[in-house]
Amino acid sequence: MDTLGELFSSRIRASVLAYLVAREEARFSLTELSRALNLSVSSVQHECYKLERLGVLKGRREGASRRYWLDREQPFVPVLMWLVITVVGQNQVLGYALQDIEGLTGAVLSTGGLTLVGDLGLDQLAIVQERAEKILDTANLNVAFYDPATWQTYAAEHHHTIRDLQSASPEVLLETGSVFKDLF
Repeated sequence: MDTLGELFSSRIRASVLAYLVAREEARFSLTELSRALNLSVSSVQHECYKLERLGVLKGRREGASRRYWLDREQPFVPVLMWLVITVVGQNQVLGYALQDIEGLTGAVLSTGGLTLVGDLGLDQLAIVQERAEKILDTANLNVAFYDPATWQTYAAEHHHTIRDLQSASPEVLLETGSVFKDLF
């Protein structure tokens, strides 16, 4: 019971967990986590130390920094991941998962699937698909991808693609600049 109390007693801890669940395969320094979550390094450090002590995270010194990742060897961590996704929300966790995709300038989730805008290569598209399917707990997610120029043209012309997306309960997961300005 003490472990559960400690796990769920901090909003910062919940943010750290949500971010790490979004990228369960990655390792992060305290600085990377604090920047991504817009939190102080000391706050993130305190929570990571606590999560490591509780057996949720593993940490290891790599070069000049200590890096953290989810300890998937703990039998309760997959259940905790599911709980974090359920409580924090799939869309927020997916938004975290897409933040580091190089070239991605926008992402919208709708009843029709995931719509991406950016300059992405096949490797980045595969990463997006894998992360999204894992977080949304679905296979064969429909993913539509548009380069920024095509997207701008469609938006300016009120193309049927934009209209269809607007009617499909869109939620912006990621937006750099004004890629979705006045659309959603």
